[in-house]
Amino acid sequence: MRSSWPEKNPEEALVAEFSFANEIVEGETITGTLITCSVLSGTDASPALVLNGAPTVVGNSVLQPFHGGLNGVTYLLRCVATLSSGRILVRSASLPVLFQ
Repeated sequence: MRSSWPEKNPEEALVAEFSFANEIVEGETITGTLITCSVLSGTDASPALVLNGAPTVVGNSVLQPFHGGLNGVTYLLRCVATLSSGRILVRSASLPVLFQ
């Protein structure tokens, strides 16, 4: 499932929340995460630099700090969460970056 976040200014530093609350059943927890950043449109040779540190798990959500980005580029942030049951859930969101 992919959602779209509002436009972000390249100077902003924000935190993305990937919520898995509707899919996690009682007794399951998030035991592992993998966050990636790629380019959906525009040009950025180093999209991973948008990620700003390691993700953290808070309850049924994964929080990922991000910053920067190049003007006119739309990024895809993708979160893969591994659950204690062995199930794997995926969330992604597009992130347009525009200097306003």
